[in-house]
Amino acid sequence: MSTQRKEFGRRGLSQNTAPQRGQRQAPFSPARGVATGYASPGGNALSLDDDGFSLWTAFTHTLKLFFGFQGRIGRLEYWTIGIARFVLMTVLLFAFVSTTQPGMEDMTQASVLNALLMSGTGLIYTAIFIAGLVNYWSLEVRRCHDRNVSGLLLLIMFIPVIGAFFAVYIFIMNGFFPGTSGSNRFDTAQGMAPIFD
Repeated sequence: MSTQRKEFGRRGLSQNTAPQRGQRQAPFSPARGVATGYASPGGNALSLDDDGFSLWTAFTHTLKLFFGFQGRIGRLEYWTIGIARFVLMTVLLFAFVSTTQPGMEDMTQASVLNALLMSGTGLIYTAIFIAGLVNYWSLEVRRCHDRNVSGLLLLIMFIPVIGAFFAVYIFIMNGFFPGTSGSNRFDTAQGMAPIFD
């Protein structure tokens, strides 16, 4: 029975010329030329990298991770991002309450709305709160996708009374039960559910 090994750093190795386990790699001979994974002297080594990484791709990947609605995520990502969002929103709520006028409990809803929308800090809190809501729906939809369920099912949460019970059900299903193993109809090219679940 043959055992499989993971190969790391395979750049520049040809599938046909890679040494098998237990065999020695042939020494370099000038007659064969230079190794394939290296730039020739005076050449451009960056053209051989072609890994597609840039700050822009890192930024867009992060935005898709937090706010994208396509693909799947595993339970680890769901809990990690969800707990971080919960802590951030709790801190922001206490910060908003402490920075508004003293005696907020005596304020009417209209004056709280006025404090949110008519001040600079209120607008910042509102923008971060809206981003947190989009992040919440993004996580729930992609967790449903990991379980091979359509994200449109989450619209049931908007039905009075039933929606509250359904929200608890979705939280339990998305947070504690694994997704479908293997591929499903919501997979994307960069699907990460098998890595993190």
